[in-house]
Amino acid sequence: MHPVRRTVVTAVLAVLSATAPFAGALVAVAYAPPAHVEIAGQDVSVKPVLGQDTSRLLDGALVRSEHAHVGFLGKDIGVDVDADWNRLIPSDKQTRAYLTALWDDPTPQIGRLQDAARRHLLLWGAVGFGTGLVAVSGVWAGLWYRRRRLSRLEPEQADVVRRHNRRLRWSTAVVGTAALVAVDVVAVDVWRHDDHHVVVSSPVFAGTTLEGTEVNGLASEVLPFLSILRPRSTFYDTAAANLEAALAERPSLQRTGDEVVFVLAEDFEDVNGMARQVGLAADEVDASFLAITGDLTFAGLAVETYIVDTVDYYSQNRPVYFTPGLHDTSVVIAAARARGWHVAEGRTVEADGLHLLLAPDPRLSTVGAFGSGNVLRDPEVDTDRLVSDTIDKACKEEPDFVLLHDHLLGRRIAEAGCQGVAVLDGRSFQFVGPQEVPTTSGPPAIEFTGGSTGGHVDTRPDPGTITHPARFAILTVQPDTGETSYAVVTVNPDASVTVTPEISLEMAYERFVSTGDTGLPLAPPGAQPGRP
Repeated sequence: MHPVRRTVVTAVLAVLSATAPFAGALVAVAYAPPAHVEIAGQDVSVKPVLGQDTSRLLDGALVRSEHAHVGFLGKDIGVDVDADWNRLIPSDKQTRAYLTALWDDPTPQIGRLQDAARRHLLLWGAVGFGTGLVAVSGVWAGLWYRRRRLSRLEPEQADVVRRHNRRLRWSTAVVGTAALVAVDVVAVDVWRHDDHHVVVSSPVFAGTTLEGTEVNGLASEVLPFLSILRPRSTFYDTAAANLEAALAERPSLQRTGDEVVFVLAEDFEDVNGMARQVGLAADEVDASFLAITGDLTFAGLAVETYIVDTVDYYSQNRPVYFTPGLHDTSVVIAAARARGWHVAEGRTVEADGLHLLLAPDPRLSTVGAFGSGNVLRDPEVDTDRLVSDTIDKACKEEPDFVLLHDHLLGRRIAEAGCQGVAVLDGRSFQFVGPQEVPTTSGPPAIEFTGGSTGGHVDTRPDPGTITHPARFAILTVQPDTGETSYAVVTVNPDASVTVTPEISLEMAYERFVSTGDTGLPLAPPGAQPGRP
C-alpha cells in the first residue's frame, strides 16, 4: 500500500477505534430495553433519556420538571416512566384509599425510580462501552497477530498470502469500517438530541399531590375528578420534624459501642406515614435493625406493598426482621423478601450478635378477598402446633428473643421460660410494654407487647392521618450483661411526638407512666444519661 494511503487508513482506524467505546455506550443507553420497578404491585418501566429535561409518565400524559444534569458532560437526562393506566388509578374506591397514602408521600418511590434510572444508565453505558472496547481490541489484536505471522514467512511467501487474501481483507475492512461509522453516526444523533420543555403546571392541581405537574390529553379531563387527589397533608412532615427533635433530647438512645439497639413496631395496616416515622427513628438512633411483628397491610393486596419501601427508605435500608401477622398474605411476604427482609420461618437467626427466634402467625385473614374470618396458611399448622413447635425450639436453642404477632400466643410461649430476655409480640390496640409472666419452672419471664403503630383502635382500615396516639418502641441490649431497656415513642393526633427516657425491661410501662420511675440506676457524674 502506498505510504500516504496507509497513513490515512491508519488515522481513520485510530479515530474510529478511539470513539467506538463511547459511541457504543451512547447507543446502548438509547436503545436498551427499559428497567422495571414494582411499585404498589404494579410493574413500572423506567427509561433514561439523554438530552431531556423533564420526567414523563404515560407518554407525556403527566410531565414534571425533575431530571438529572451531568455537569462535566453538559447534558440533561430525563426519565420516561410507563405503567398501566387502569391500575395506576383504579376504579375501586377502597383500593384508591390504599393508594392515597402512597400519593401523599411518594418520596420513597421516587427514590426507587431514580435508583432504577441511575443503575440502568450505568449498566447499559458500561455494556456499550465494554462492547465497543472489546470490538476495537479484537480488531487491533487481529491486525497485530496477522502482521506477526506474516513476519515469520519468507518475503515471497508473505507477498503471495497478501495477494491471496486481498479481496477478503478489503471487504472485511469496508464492512467493519462501515459498522463503526454507523455506530458513530447514531451516537452523534443520540448526543445531539435535545428535548427541552417548559413545564406548565396545571392550576387545577394546586395544593394536591400532583402540584407542579403538567397534564395533557385525556388525563387532564379525568384526573381532577378522582378522589385519590386531595390537598397534600403536611401532618407526617411535621411529625417527622418533631420526632427528630424529641430523639435529639434523648442522646442515650443513640447506639454506642457494642450495644445493640433495635426498633420494635407492628400493626401499620397501611398507615404509610407511621412507617416513615419508624424508619426515621431507626436511622436517627443508628439502630442495628428493625423488628416488625406483623400486619404491615390491611387487605394484603399487592397495591399496599409500597409500605415496605417506605420503611426501607427512611431507615436507610437497615436490616428488617419480620414476623407476618394475620393480614400479611403471601403477596406481602413476597414483597418483603424481594426487598431483602428477613421473614420468619420458625427458625432462629442471628442479628448483630443477638439470637432471634422468628415465628410467623399460622392464620391468615380473608379480608383481602372480601371474606370474613381466618384460614390456616398451612392446613397442618394451627395455633397449638405453632406454640408447641416454638416452645420446643426455644427450649432447645435458648434465643435471646422470641418474636411473633399475637400476644395471646406469645403469653403461652413466655410461660415456658426458655427465652433469654423476652418474648416480643403485639396484636394489641393498646401499648402494654413488658409484663412479668409466671413460668412452669424457674423465675418469671418477660413478655413485651406492643400496640398499634398505625394508631388503630379497631380493625377498620384507616390509611390516612392518625386519629389516636400511635406508638412503637426502641430497645437497647447490653451484649456483655444482657441488660435490656426500652423507650416508647408516641406520635399524637396533633403531630406532637414524645419519647420516654430509657426504662428497664423489668419495669412495667404502666408503672412508669404513673410514677415516672424508669427502674434504671442513676447515672454517675459524667456518664451518659439513661445507661445502667
